[in-house]
Amino acid sequence: MAPQAGTTNTPDPTSGPAGYQVDDLTIDLGPRRVRRAGTAIPLKALSFDLLVALVRAAPGLLSFDELSERVWPGLVVTPETIVQRVKLLRSALGDDPQAPRYIEGVRGRGYRMVAQVRPIAVQAGVPATQAAAVSSRARPGKRLSSAWIGGTLAIVMLLAASWAVIQYGGVRRPAERTSPGAAAASIHSLAVLPLENLSGDKEQEYFAEGMTDALTTDLAQIGSLRVISRTSAMQFKGSRETLPQIGRDLQVEAVVEGTVTRGGNRVRVTAQLIEASGDRHLWARSYERDLKDVLALQDEIAQDISEQIRVKVSPRERSLLIQTPAIDPEAYDDYLRGSYWMSQLSPEGHKKGCEYIQKTIAKDPGYAPAYVAVAVCGDSPDSVRKAIAKALALDPSLASAHTWLANLKCAGDWDWAGAEAEYKRAIVLNPSSAPAHRWYSAYLVAMGRIEEATREIELAQDLDPYSADIVEWRGQVLYHARRYDDALREMRRGLEMHPDSPAFYSDMADVYEQKKMFAEAFAARQQGLSLLKDPKVAALAEAYQHSGYRGYLLKQAELADCDCPQYSGHVYALLNDEPRAIAAMEVAYKEHQVGMLFIRTAPELDSIRSSPRYRDLVRRMAFPPSPGEVN
Repeated sequence: MAPQAGTTNTPDPTSGPAGYQVDDLTIDLGPRRVRRAGTAIPLKALSFDLLVALVRAAPGLLSFDELSERVWPGLVVTPETIVQRVKLLRSALGDDPQAPRYIEGVRGRGYRMVAQVRPIAVQAGVPATQAAAVSSRARPGKRLSSAWIGGTLAIVMLLAASWAVIQYGGVRRPAERTSPGAAAASIHSLAVLPLENLSGDKEQEYFAEGMTDALTTDLAQIGSLRVISRTSAMQFKGSRETLPQIGRDLQVEAVVEGTVTRGGNRVRVTAQLIEASGDRHLWARSYERDLKDVLALQDEIAQDISEQIRVKVSPRERSLLIQTPAIDPEAYDDYLRGSYWMSQLSPEGHKKGCEYIQKTIAKDPGYAPAYVAVAVCGDSPDSVRKAIAKALALDPSLASAHTWLANLKCAGDWDWAGAEAEYKRAIVLNPSSAPAHRWYSAYLVAMGRIEEATREIELAQDLDPYSADIVEWRGQVLYHARRYDDALREMRRGLEMHPDSPAFYSDMADVYEQKKMFAEAFAARQQGLSLLKDPKVAALAEAYQHSGYRGYLLKQAELADCDCPQYSGHVYALLNDEPRAIAAMEVAYKEHQVGMLFIRTAPELDSIRSSPRYRDLVRRMAFPPSPGEVN
């Protein structure tokens, strides 16, 4: 039931306060902002609406029904939903429910604001419409002056943390709302921000992250949609940045936000689609399923979002979206736990994650993605090959498995045509797969197709701008293109984002060597080795002090001869020592070392390209012809 005229706490937009002083909190209604001692307290839109409702009713008690009407007009929400939202609001404000400073709960009845409330008058010269709480977001079917202005925003934001249902003729169905005037134009880029865990148990973070990853993967299968990778989206977990700023950072038109609540054998998910530039809510819906149906639930959410963003979905892509593999619920839970721990990028996390993946396969040996995870855990090339073959036998549409197979064909088999076919297949199946574009770029550099490699790594970076590996490889592509100043700029940018990554220092040393800046090259290499805690640092420093950079390089080659003859070959080439360079590279050729892939394009080998022995080595690798090949 909508509130009666005259009972609403929303001020007339032509009058009323600009905000409220609540104890030490300053609530600014126009910009919808809460500050304490001048510092903004980040609140989600629905939390802000709840706070304002309690403030306007102070010191009176608002029942659950009254809160439902005022914060979620037009929807019927459960007390559980309101309790969860109050919990989030208290957490943001630092309010202790046992000794409340702001919000007091009355068991079974509702909540009230116990802090002293003082209205803040509208300042002279400030339009009253800016002082109204939500004057620009009218409830559907009402004018701006009607009760509960802002209902539309509240309805859409509801699904950030609630499980509301709409009642139509006595039939209860999942709540779904589309904002009036939702964008008619299609959306071509979006990010799925980390879904919020509302289970009240931090141990359930793995489940929320797994659901985020699954939704991202499903949407990434749509060719006409650019979907930001999980790696970059996770940078904004718990972020205080506004949605417009996140949109600018990730260069996307829209974001998907939501929550996950897991209890017993049930899982509840909310999802909302928001236009990033204007923080405009376009669509929202809540879902609840049995845990055994969680994969079908993920696909359903992706299908609903694809319909709302109005992008072209091909019949093949649509079939992928509705393709729901069966899996034992306990096995899937182990898979999510394993994926979560492996994403921590630590030796302990990797070990723990691999243990969970093995449990997954033991419980359900028919789940294809688990075998891709086994490949990540693989301790030998044979185990990796077997895992990827099994994954593709179970699910030929698994893009990540095709990327793995392409890498095996490229780096392990030197099957150039087979590798390219697999990279292209992976990209067709998942056009937003940043790893597929990144590794295809590496293949293209090896083939001497630098312009194509540059386009692919730029695509990868658009999809995953915060990935250290992708930023690092983009610098390497520029290095192989002999664009040394551009390469340095990219590597320095990478260091700003990832200051503890040794790879950037090693790459910068490569560039400094080509620019004959040997003091800088020495400093960069030593810094990278120090980050790796490499025991050779002291011996290399001593060689540099005694014999300069040439002595440093000779010491490097000597120490690398046994472990990495390919690297020794590159060092000897830098020193114009063709016999030793070719001898080292012959060993690397026999061992199929990965660095041999770039024998045609690596700048440090330019000094030996006219050598007949070098040309014979290239011939034996059976590369296809490349445009502008230098050899």
